[in-house]
Amino acid sequence: MHYRHLRVAELIREALSVILMDEVRDPDLQGFITISEVEVSPDLRRARVYYRVHGEEEDWKRAERGFRRARKYLRHLLGQHVYLRYLPDLSFHPDRRPEDLMVLSPEENDEED
Repeated sequence: MHYRHLRVAELIREALSVILMDEVRDPDLQGFITISEVEVSPDLRRARVYYRVHGEEEDWKRAERGFRRARKYLRHLLGQHVYLRYLPDLSFHPDRRPEDLMVLSPEENDEED
């Protein structure tokens, strides 16, 4: 039972990724947007959804506006994809961690040769 909120978070992340790709037609949410992480409260009533936009600053602003506008609709679609006793309230937050944390910089690649 200890890991239930982690399993629910991963389930929500996967479902929202599919929903964004296949079902959402909002022009502000079109483009290359990925759901990077979901944090669910221990009581499973709230979920913080972190997203990344691969584009310019204007694309980030459009995505933020789109998520704010479509929050309730996305929750409705999520309810059609996952079967939970309580569907959590969603809040969307940009994930602006540096992208190069997972990738070696070009200088480090040259040093290994």
